[in-house]
Amino acid sequence: MRIKSEVRRQAIMDVATEVFREHGFEQASMSEITARVGGSKATLYSYFPSKEALFVEVMHRCAKAHMEGVFAGLDPAKDVRTTLQTFGEKFVTFISEAKLISVLRVVYSEAGRTDVGRQFYERGPKEGMRKFADYFEKCVALGKFRPENAMVAAQHFTALLRAEIMDPLLMGACNADGLPSLDEVVARSVDIFLRAYGTK
Repeated sequence: MRIKSEVRRQAIMDVATEVFREHGFEQASMSEITARVGGSKATLYSYFPSKEALFVEVMHRCAKAHMEGVFAGLDPAKDVRTTLQTFGEKFVTFISEAKLISVLRVVYSEAGRTDVGRQFYERGPKEGMRKFADYFEKCVALGKFRPENAMVAAQHFTALLRAEIMDPLLMGACNADGLPSLDEVVARSVDIFLRAYGTK
């Protein structure tokens, strides 16, 4: 029964992903998702108590596979500048993807009306910050960074990485092809971060 339930849950998420991409969060309906996946609304709500919960789960699944690869390379035993550059290039490549930009637009638009923004933040950006903070603390123990608030350091570095690219993308001022060279964006961010937090 558990296997069957998980298969059903994944099927619902697959269909919901299609519906959210086609219509956006606001226009997507649980009725349409139910019609496409089959079964009843009661069954759908037994897996996901609200459209908001389903949306957050879909977006989390989409982002998780990519982000795990991004944070996997944060090895405190390796050279800091090289590690930050590699991490940064993966990070900015991911956050500049059209798919993620469209998701973020929906999240921001819903944040003032529903709980979608908070849920997405808790399971996405905040989780990533914790992983970077853990890397930072291990580097501090090895004498590679000055002792500082690790979560703040994580926020500072990701803010530097986002600074030159996110507003133009989110506001439709350009697409990914119109961005400055991403490796140069990352190199500038790494340089500033190491001047702020490095030991040398």
